[in-house]
Amino acid sequence: MLNRRQEQQSGMRTNPTLLRNRRAFILLLILSLGIFFFGAIHVVADTGWPNGGWMTHEDVKIEAYCIIDGDTGQVIMEHNADVRRANASTTKIMTALTLVNDKNYDPDRILHVSDHAVNLTDPNSARIKGLKGGDKIRTLDAMAALLIASANDVARVIAQNYGGYYGAIDPSNANDPELSQQSFAKNMNILAWELGLENTSFTNSAGFDERDQSHYTTARDLATITFEAMKHPQIAHIVGMQRYRLPPDENHKDPFWAPISNSNGLVAYGADLLDSQYFARYTGVKTGTTPQAGKCLVGSGVTHDGRKIICVALGIAIPEMYADNSMYGRAIPVRALMEEGARRLGCPAIERRVNFLAPTTVTTPTTPDDTPSNSEGKDPDQSNTSSPGTISTTPDSTSGNGVGVLASVRALPVVLQILMILGLLAVLFLIKWLIVSIVRNLKRGRRRRRR
Repeated sequence: MLNRRQEQQSGMRTNPTLLRNRRAFILLLILSLGIFFFGAIHVVADTGWPNGGWMTHEDVKIEAYCIIDGDTGQVIMEHNADVRRANASTTKIMTALTLVNDKNYDPDRILHVSDHAVNLTDPNSARIKGLKGGDKIRTLDAMAALLIASANDVARVIAQNYGGYYGAIDPSNANDPELSQQSFAKNMNILAWELGLENTSFTNSAGFDERDQSHYTTARDLATITFEAMKHPQIAHIVGMQRYRLPPDENHKDPFWAPISNSNGLVAYGADLLDSQYFARYTGVKTGTTPQAGKCLVGSGVTHDGRKIICVALGIAIPEMYADNSMYGRAIPVRALMEEGARRLGCPAIERRVNFLAPTTVTTPTTPDDTPSNSEGKDPDQSNTSSPGTISTTPDSTSGNGVGVLASVRALPVVLQILMILGLLAVLFLIKWLIVSIVRNLKRGRRRRRR
């Protein structure tokens, strides 16, 4: 009897402590789980759009866009497509088109770099670092720098040398780069008029804003410009390149004096990583950003059945979760529009299950007959075969998704990432604390029984 009373009294003394510990444990557990699942819910809520977690065309916030059939020019979808607005560096599509349509165009023509061309007032303006007055650059390399690196200095170099009053083409020996630059802008507008574009006016070859807003186009007109530009094989090839390097010359001995990379997220990430259902590959075209124009992207791609689609998006509202990654943030809304455009065009949808971590194999032909060759008239970029002795990039289609939870977590703001980590650590700590408490209580129970 005495032992039972002692146990009851001992239990009455420990009960309040246990009760307080339980309450504290429950509160901490709720708080920790709340922190952890808040981050997880943010991933699901913000990246968990319909269509397998990808943004749909209904979710995009773009001030003006126009999607066209890249084969026929027929408009598939549009929004504010005829509103005049600045278009930033997407202007360079027209610069390239004007260049290749010039009667004096020669891809091997050597261009002269003036001091005026490299004298950009904004230190953050896109340019080729190391390019200076007195340098020379081949026309085709200049077009690559224009369209891949979006180099504003090279945009001036092209305009000055093909404007007729400076450098490579200067029959009157005017030697006036600024006058030549203005002349090239007039040629851009003449070409726009010839294409029937009534809502386009360009004042410069780079796409700089004008205070009087006299440099403008529309989503529809820019779609037409892109449609015409992509007919030219050299332009179409360049805008689909991920990276390039300008070759060394007498003033630049280092082979890597000017490596350049594409800021177009569609091209940089590709159709596989962006988990496109309709597109076999993305083929271009150009980004652009200025205060007046906002974030812009002209995208293009080839569907699984070989259809071409062009999407012009001007004034893109970057999703909040991608605010620190403008390349990805532009690509996601344009991807959504292009997916819907392909669906409306009746293109077949193919579910991608790409395993990016599948081992690659070295493909070496045993006989000369094994070497793949392009059929006549076929774009080499459309070939799925690998060159001899190179790493095969054919994806394994057995398992895996294009973008996983890890990529979604990485896309979160840093604060939410930290909260998720703290929440996870807190949950692990509380689980450990609970296990230790249970073990202690078991030991105490054994001691009491022995007594």
